[in-house]
Amino acid sequence: MKSILLVLTLTLSLWAENITTEEEVFPIATIILIEGKAKILPANSIKKHRAIVGEGLLDGDKLIAYANTKVLITLLDDSKVILNENAELLLSSNTNFQQKGGEIYYNITKRGKSRGLKVETPFSIIGIKGTEFIVNFEDQGHIALNEGLVGITSPGADFELYQEKKLSDFEKYQQQQKQGFEEYKRKIEDEIAAYVKKFDLKQKKMLTFGTSKNCKADCEKQVIEDDFSVEIIERFKSYQAMVGQ
Repeated sequence: MKSILLVLTLTLSLWAENITTEEEVFPIATIILIEGKAKILPANSIKKHRAIVGEGLLDGDKLIAYANTKVLITLLDDSKVILNENAELLLSSNTNFQQKGGEIYYNITKRGKSRGLKVETPFSIIGIKGTEFIVNFEDQGHIALNEGLVGITSPGADFELYQEKKLSDFEKYQQQQKQGFEEYKRKIEDEIAAYVKKFDLKQKKMLTFGTSKNCKADCEKQVIEDDFSVEIIERFKSYQAMVGQ
């Protein structure tokens, strides 16, 4: 009798463990389209495997797009994310991603405050509640926001932020004085530079990150805000076509 009870106990224990395991590995994203070659590095593993359409992505998985590749994934709330060539995305959780390189397009469905998504990069931390934007690692980093509002936070010291006033003033000054940009910048820099830990980026604006040469305080990066270029507009159109907008 004791042997029977022991077997039943072990069986129930294993069954309960299997249920728990299945709940823990529930996918947080699914691969919808692959153009080219992509791989997945599973959480707690050092071995990558080739990604396939329909495959689920779990907490802690890293998705890697190789040269001449685009990968489209959908999240649980039907948000869309596209990895362009040489992009890497670590899906830490349903509310936290880490972009490790390349260019990635995010089209995030509107979320409540408690379910907002955070995208971390070496040059900024981006807080999202529902928006469409691109993050590019070219040079020292770029962010372009097409729709919505995102919060930009420095991962270290304050940003040295130059917003649109800089460029509009420069254009006027250039027309009147016909002097170079560097001379202009030195002349008015103290009037327009803001040292901030975080700020909001509004739609139809883009950020360029760089190294500050004239930092007046302990600052992380120089950040310049500008209007969209024609190239950025066309890039958004290309991604929108992929997600069916």
